[in-house]
Amino acid sequence: MATPTLAQFIALNDQLVALLKAGVPIHLGVVPGNRGAAGAVETIGATVARRIGEGSSIAEALDDRSVPSAYRCLAQLALRSGDLTTALTGANRMAGALDESWHTVRLSLVYPLVICCLAFGGFILFCSLLVPTLDGMYLSMRIPEGSGLHAVKTLKSTLPYWIAIPPIGLVLLVSWTRFSSPQASASGLAGRILAWLPGMSKTVFEHRCMNFSETLASLLDAEVPLPESLRLAAAAWEDATLEQGTRALAASVERGEVPDDGSPFATQLPPFLRWAIWHADPAVGRTRALRMAADTYRESARRRIERLRVLAPIVTCVVIGGGVTLLYGLALFVPLAQMIRGLAS
Repeated sequence: MATPTLAQFIALNDQLVALLKAGVPIHLGVVPGNRGAAGAVETIGATVARRIGEGSSIAEALDDRSVPSAYRCLAQLALRSGDLTTALTGANRMAGALDESWHTVRLSLVYPLVICCLAFGGFILFCSLLVPTLDGMYLSMRIPEGSGLHAVKTLKSTLPYWIAIPPIGLVLLVSWTRFSSPQASASGLAGRILAWLPGMSKTVFEHRCMNFSETLASLLDAEVPLPESLRLAAAAWEDATLEQGTRALAASVERGEVPDDGSPFATQLPPFLRWAIWHADPAVGRTRALRMAADTYRESARRRIERLRVLAPIVTCVVIGGGVTLLYGLALFVPLAQMIRGLAS
């Protein structure tokens, strides 16, 4: 197999830049700057090309810390297989899956935000109209001012200072989600945020299993030896622990050792993927088994997204919208309850 050349890498990087400028979703893990994802890819390409010009190999240059794992994985796969279309398939699917998950999460915030906006408007009217009435009733009936009335009077007196904060925050949130969405696929921003959300971390992990399986299968199809394929595909995890474990597995396979199903790395992998790498049936073949695993995790992630599409709006509406409505109700009824208690005593 011919060693990739600098000219091939430059051509690959130029194609990636052109695709990003055309709006094609590609998961590269870059951090967009003022020039967007395409500008970030151009900068990475220049850095890698300079290191190659200084005498480093392409693999060594791509291992630089400034090169994101997703970009390194795609570049290595494209250069070793000689087929950019094959390399782009996994990155495009990964970008589409993360974008769909990110869209589901953003959509789940619509209903709670509507409730919050209505409650905020009602609270402004409450502070402007009802609080003075309550204060007058307390004074006319000579009832000692309770903590509830004191709190809402404080909010009314500071109304000019905080009234603009929630609307400005809402505008900033909407603007950030709108402007960050086009860059989310290339930057990996969606994946990093989703990995911290309850119920979404498993979906992101299945996306990564899918990407790793497809990358490893494509490298094996390109007749890259298994140990080297594992080392090259390790970057597809975008996780330092799993990447290190994959590289350790590649080293043990290269030494002719039998992989241990009880190793810490093996226990982190789903059973089907572990079987596809370790013990694929000769009649099926490792490459076919890996593609079967990729299809399985893609379908599993899709089903999870469909469930989240229904459950996420309900959960966020109950937690956020219900919490705001509860606070609004307490602000209204606590002063009234304390006034009634004062009359009774």
